[in-house]
Amino acid sequence: MTEPTAPVRWGILGAARIADGAVIPGMVASADCAPHAIAARDHCRAQAMAEKHGIPKAYGSYEALLADPEVEAVYVALPNHLHVDWARKAADAGKHVLIEKPAAMRAGDLAALEGIDPALKVSEAFMVRTQPRWIRLREMLAAREYGAPMTFSSMLSFMMDSPDDFRNSPEMGGGAYYDLGCYTAMAARFVFGTEPARALATMQKAANGTDMFTSVILDFGEGRQASFMVSLGTASSQSIQIVCEGAFVTLPQAYVPSRSEPNLILVDTSADHANSCVHAESFPALDQYQEEVAQFSRAIRGAADAPYYGLADARANAAVADAVFEAARTGTWADVKGA
Repeated sequence: MTEPTAPVRWGILGAARIADGAVIPGMVASADCAPHAIAARDHCRAQAMAEKHGIPKAYGSYEALLADPEVEAVYVALPNHLHVDWARKAADAGKHVLIEKPAAMRAGDLAALEGIDPALKVSEAFMVRTQPRWIRLREMLAAREYGAPMTFSSMLSFMMDSPDDFRNSPEMGGGAYYDLGCYTAMAARFVFGTEPARALATMQKAANGTDMFTSVILDFGEGRQASFMVSLGTASSQSIQIVCEGAFVTLPQAYVPSRSEPNLILVDTSADHANSCVHAESFPALDQYQEEVAQFSRAIRGAADAPYYGLADARANAAVADAVFEAARTGTWADVKGA
């Protein structure tokens, strides 16, 4: 039997850039994780990445990794359209599963994950939710320290300059919403602590149908609204602003925090535009990917204080995506199913 404090032995499905540049280094740096194996369709690529990061095993097929009895948890780092299928196969092999976002392209796709052993942890990989800053933000808002949050706004964008990137392919789950909008929708749900009732959206699409710029309004009822814009064709930006009844709350570098400088929550409690009364809550610099895999590993080991979001949360976020695409198609409000 594995010791409760032993590091979780991880397997990585896919030699993706996010795995190579962020998640595997986070595993290597965490005492709660032991990257044990990596698989890619190209065995040479898997072997090269294994050697780079000191991973003991490299496999030339995903099936071989799932058959490894020493792998306890699997990180699914594959293109979006493959997430559900391989998450199911990993769970059927008795592995805990961390699915790179978005967990699914449609909420209905997640029906394939029903009936998984309830002893297994299965979660969508939103690393931002494990930041101490984000955890403090939710505590602040839930406690109504500055009254109820009423509006949420966010911009998340970057210039995608690789024509071969799978995010250029609609069939593989490409586009600005699946890549970035899943974050901003999750953030709005995180801030309000509930689900939106309906969505309004517009999309600017490339010739192949991939959305390159998407603008969304989510209606949370009782006067609460979220608005956000995401883009794969503009300069880098990442902002969150929340207007509460008694304060204006800002998260600088909201989604990709500094690894070298303190991370901040700025709270302005001024009563009028001519004045400001800003104070900052400061949090140490961190590697949020290391925090993500460490906290998921701690949840696997049964730590009650480890933040964990299961499949119900993934379904809720996918339901918002469904409504956003329907609203963009019809040009009218679309209900969020299940809200």
